[in-house]
Amino acid sequence: MFRRIVAAPTDQQTRDRIRQLFMAHPLEVETLLEIAWETRVHDPQADLGRPDHRSDLPGLPASVLSTIGTFATNNNTSLISAASTAPPSQRRGLTRWNHLIYAYLIESTGVYEIFRKVVQDSLQGERLGSPTAESHLWLRITEQLFYTDTPPLRFITGLRSQIRPDFKATFYNACWRMFGMDSAYSSRNSQAYPYVKGEPANTTFVATLEYFLWEVWQAIINQGNTSGPRTTDDAAISNRAEQLHDMLMARRQGGSLSRVEFWSVAMMDWFHLTLSFNSPIVVALRADASSPQDRLKKIAERVGMQSHRYTKSFFDLADPLSHLLIQIETGIYNNDLAVQALYSPLGSTIERALRTIVTHWSIATGHDLKVQSAPLKAAPVG
Repeated sequence: MFRRIVAAPTDQQTRDRIRQLFMAHPLEVETLLEIAWETRVHDPQADLGRPDHRSDLPGLPASVLSTIGTFATNNNTSLISAASTAPPSQRRGLTRWNHLIYAYLIESTGVYEIFRKVVQDSLQGERLGSPTAESHLWLRITEQLFYTDTPPLRFITGLRSQIRPDFKATFYNACWRMFGMDSAYSSRNSQAYPYVKGEPANTTFVATLEYFLWEVWQAIINQGNTSGPRTTDDAAISNRAEQLHDMLMARRQGGSLSRVEFWSVAMMDWFHLTLSFNSPIVVALRADASSPQDRLKKIAERVGMQSHRYTKSFFDLADPLSHLLIQIETGIYNNDLAVQALYSPLGSTIERALRTIVTHWSIATGHDLKVQSAPLKAAPVG
């Protein structure tokens, strides 16, 4: 979400936009998310809940969004899209956010709790040193957006209420219902984080996904074989894809979970962007490093915590697995001929993404999907 907002044709332009983002007023950052919701891909002919029609819930009224957008544009120039003041007919179809699995995987690194401790220690004492001017701005946005109750204006991201007072529990509830998985970070503790495990839940998601990935891996191997038996089974791949499609879309009926997904993805993308380079808060914490996982590890150590040991795999999995599940939800792989694009030709964008997914899912779960025999049972993530 935020990584997409700041993306620009050149690295220098991207760095300039990141600087603008991290120096913005929290209201401006909220406005960016409201614009993203308002400009979401929206095909009214598609079934509600599908990737092209996630939700019919409106965001802020156009008059309010226009007023806030004008204020933000006057104060922060290029980050606020002209879509904020465009007529509704011109706003649709610009934004498709990542799948909930992206937020699940980034949260599993421990980033949410680690940065909670960073904000707490930075604002309640000086153990981490005095914040720089730029890192102080980052702390302000992060505290007000992600560790504060809903602001007075009812933004689309306002999920906390007397019914759902705890965002983390709300997020874990959504992940349980969608994937049948607890947080890989929270579950490491002796006492798992308490939340309501809603019913029904896709408790066979992990096993089905692993069978699907194993079948695709067999096909990838066979593409490179010049002799010997070929075990590629397109029908089996499409059957697993259809099973995944059906269970995921069952949880999305009526647009269910779309707002939770949108907010969760935005939050984890904020932290992902923060760790993607030596950002002001990273530098202020003396956690400079060459990779997101090493920066998070250093930051965690500064506040007396540990990031997940498979943080690199979670980061490497997040984007490609998100894109794959969105494709599966469209139903594109529900027929035998279409699944060939997953493994042929070798070296294609999709085939390379599947290699990454199989490799890092195997590392994160300890369940090797590159073996010849089919997986027998689901392996817990983390």
